Amino acid sequence: MLKAYKFRIYPTKSQRTKMERTLDLCRWTYNQTLAYRKDAW
Repeated sequence: MLKAYKFRIYPTKSQRTKMERTLDLCRWTYNQTLAYRKDAW
């Protein structure tokens, strides 16, 4: 049996900006890697 926990966070404006930037970079990296893999295939 697996357990999962969800936590609600209340980031400050500065923290929110940093999290959004980090997620944007992760999304960009994933999409670039996916495009590279598609081209290689």
